[in-house]
Parts: sequence; C-alpha cells; structure tokens
Amino acid sequence: MRHFVMCGLATVTLAAAAPAEATWNRASSEHFLIYSEQKPQALREFAEDLEKFDGAVRALRGMDDLPLSQGNRITIFTLRDAADVQRLYGDKSGFIQGFYKGSAAGSIAYVARGDGPSGGRRKATGSNITYESLTGGMDGETILLHEYSHHLMMQDLAVPYPEWLVEGFAEFMSTARFEKDGTVGIGLPAAHRYYGLLNGRMLPLETLLSGKYDKITEEEHESIYGRGWLLTHYLTFEPSRKGQLRAYLMALAKGAEPLQAARDNFGDLKKLDRDLDSYLHRSKLQYLKVSGTALNFAPIQISEVSAGAAAVVPLLAEIKNGIPASGAEAMAQKVRAVERLYSGDELVESTLAEAELDAKHLGAAEAAADRAIKANPRDTDAMVLKGRAMLERAVEASGSSKHDLFEQARNTFISANKIDSEDPEPLADYYEAYAREGRRPTDNAVAALHYASDLAPQDLGLRMNSALAYLQEEKPQDARRALIPIAYDPHGGDFAKVARSMMERIDAGDAKGALAAAAAGSAAASSSP
Repeated sequence: MRHFVMCGLATVTLAAAAPAEATWNRASSEHFLIYSEQKPQALREFAEDLEKFDGAVRALRGMDDLPLSQGNRITIFTLRDAADVQRLYGDKSGFIQGFYKGSAAGSIAYVARGDGPSGGRRKATGSNITYESLTGGMDGETILLHEYSHHLMMQDLAVPYPEWLVEGFAEFMSTARFEKDGTVGIGLPAAHRYYGLLNGRMLPLETLLSGKYDKITEEEHESIYGRGWLLTHYLTFEPSRKGQLRAYLMALAKGAEPLQAARDNFGDLKKLDRDLDSYLHRSKLQYLKVSGTALNFAPIQISEVSAGAAAVVPLLAEIKNGIPASGAEAMAQKVRAVERLYSGDELVESTLAEAELDAKHLGAAEAAADRAIKANPRDTDAMVLKGRAMLERAVEASGSSKHDLFEQARNTFISANKIDSEDPEPLADYYEAYAREGRRPTDNAVAALHYASDLAPQDLGLRMNSALAYLQEEKPQDARRALIPIAYDPHGGDFAKVARSMMERIDAGDAKGALAAAAAGSAAASSSP
C-alpha cells in the first residue's frame, strides 16, 4: 500500500505539430504501458507524471491500490496529432483530442503527442498562477486525466454519485499541475470550462441537481461538466459548506430523491446558486498540493521497441480500438505482411493472433499465438488469445471433441492466471468458457467472475454478469454493490437505466424482480435496430 503526505492548500490567482521521430519507444510502469514516438526523456516524464497523478488521486480519495498486474494496466497510444485521434474515434467535428475505453481485456487510451514533457504542464514552482497561463482548450492530456479519474472512481464507488459529481470530480482532477519539485497540484481552475461558465447557457441549478437531463439542450449538457466542476470545487473548499457533500451522498445512498437530498443538505438552492456565481468570480481559488516525496512508485522502464514492433504498433492501435467485421480481413492482411518480414517477433505475432481472431481464422490465430508464446513463454496476452481461438473452435465443433476443446481453452486461461493472478482477462474468459459451453459454472468459475469484476469495474458488461451471478447465488446486496458503477455511469445510457431498475427491485426486497428487469433490458437491447 502507498502512503501519502498532503502538503495542504495553495491558492491560484485568477485574472480577467512537431516533426515525427522515426523510433517507437515503450514506457512500462506500475499502472501504464505507453507506446509513443516521443523521445525517451519526454516519454519518461509523461509516464512519471501519470504515476504521480494516480498516487495523488488515491491520496485525495483515501483509496488503496489494486494488486498490481502487468495485464491490468492501461495501454496508452500517443499518436502524432489530433487528426489521428479523431480518425480512430470516428470524429468529423475536429473536436476530439483523446479518448478512453475501459475493458477487462485491457483498458485503452489514445492521446495526441505533446511537444514537450507532460503537454506543457510542468511550470515553475509557486502558488500564484495568472489566469492567462491557464487558459486554452481541452487538450489530449486533460482528457486523459479526466478519463483516468473516472477509471479510478470506478474502483472505489461504494455509494451512488450523481452525474454532475461524476463529471465534476473528473474535471476537478483533470487540471493537475506537475511541479519541478515533484509536487502535484490538484483542483486548479478548469480554464477550458470558463468560456461556457461565463457565456454559455447554463443548466438551472435545480435541474442540475435533479439528475433529469432527458430534455436538455447540447449546450446545457456541456454545463454539467462546467457547473459540475464549479459545484464540486466550491463544496470541497468552502468552509461554510464543510461536510455537506458527504451528507448529501449518504442521503442518496439511503435512497433519497436527488433534489430533496440537495435541499436537505445544501439548504436554500437559490442561495447556493448565488454563492456559486460569486465563487466563480473570486480573484483567488484554493487548490490542494500533494507532496512529490510521498508519491513513490517503481522506476519507469523505457525501451526502444524492435523493428517489427515499430512496424506493427500503428496497426495494434487500430485493432485495440475495435475493427468492424467488414474490415477484419483487410486488417489481418496488413498484419500478415508485417509478420512475413518479422516472423517470431513477440508483439508482431500476438498482434497477428488478435487480427486473425477478429477475421475468424481460428487456426491461424492459434498458430500466431503459439509463436508469440515461443518468443516469450510468459506472454499472457498471447495465452488469452490462444484460449479464445480454442473457445471459438469449441463452439463450432460437434461430437466428442467439443467438450475437450472447451477444457483445453479453460486450461489455457488457467495457465495465464498462474502467471498473472491479478489480470482480470483470463479470469473472465475462464467463466465465459462455461457459459459458451452451456454448462453450469463451477463455484471456482463464479468466484473468478466476481474477482475479475472487482479488478476491472470499468468493464460494465463484466460487472453486470457479476451482479446477475450474485442474484442467482441469492446475494442481493453483493449484486447491488456490483450494480452501482453501472447505474451511475454518466455514459451508461439504457444499460444504466436497467441497472437502476434492478437496484430499485433489490431495495424493495424483490431479487427475482431484479433478474426479470435484467432479462427485460436484455430483450429490449436485442430487439433494437
């Protein structure tokens, strides 16, 4: 467990594409695996700041770390410019600077590469910052820190958080400042939200606190982020409001209606609205400083990737983002061309295994995975891909060989788990192998599912399967705990609605009704075009 020292409060004063390097480098740290064309020193500083940020957020939330795992790190691809990020995301607006996807198979983030260390966030040590030095748009690193804040919150979400606070907390964390002395400043002004806060169409405070956003405009929805940040910041630092946020969350956890919980704990909402407006125009705002000497982590390992890996990393970035069925064969052909030049390279072979699996070439996927395992017998990613190829072959098989193939797949997942017991992916796949065979999962398989969900709460599908298994085990309170991150995911859509419906039935003592709500939600999703 890490131990942290808080340096206390500071204040911030408010007033009114580089050339590409030819080499891919890889940074390996406790929580991140980063592929980048940045120079080694810039990449090292970027990785170090991400680890410091991880520690600072955990310090502020009082969070323990999850057991460290090579397989449960976030993989980050730093791309040459925002256009590459937008192409992968499918964004035609030119707005997206970075994005993140949470999954037990390995959470992924994509950001545009900055010109300097940490996207220019390293500034001179001091507590006074002019507003002009903080202005600017939301860059890729701000988005990365915002999304990583969500990632961490999911690990520690024991009570419901309303959407305004989920986004407000992430905005609060996303403006982290990394000082030259190693100190991390948290809670600096979200300058990228100031224009909207000062000039945009604000969502009325009562609507913001009600959580009813079905009929709001796009501009009003943007204010959930801006006003969510402002309210989070205000309730965190304003002495007269001390303890109100915690009491409000406890009321929500007990089932209070959101707007009533706000009135009961924040008092007169019209006064709160006036106080927020006054707070926005203060000349100084406080922020927290976390001592750099307390943010200890293992040394960052920087290495230049092999020639084969350098050739395949751009394709791997696309594969991890998800290849549509219509493009799977073309992608497999591209990776095969690289593999012909660099046969036996571990990353090339594991990437080919994933591409062949996407293209439904199961034998070729298994053969490529075997070559990756030969290059590195501890390559758990390749083992998982091999197991998945076996699993798909088992589904297609008939006769006596069918069960044998399922057993081989499960044994492969077990082998991966023995190498990295804290990686959620082989645990989840081990359980899935029983479901795909149509067999009742063993107690050990169900335990593997629950532990995988605890290790990767960002994977909402996995989390839902864990909740359903708890209900079938007649453990409704455990199911309710598993549902909380789904129910209050601001981007959860209909999935979140189903989770909230299930929680309502659990709270009413109707576990069977919760299962029925899940089945109805699944049927509705299946019938959607």
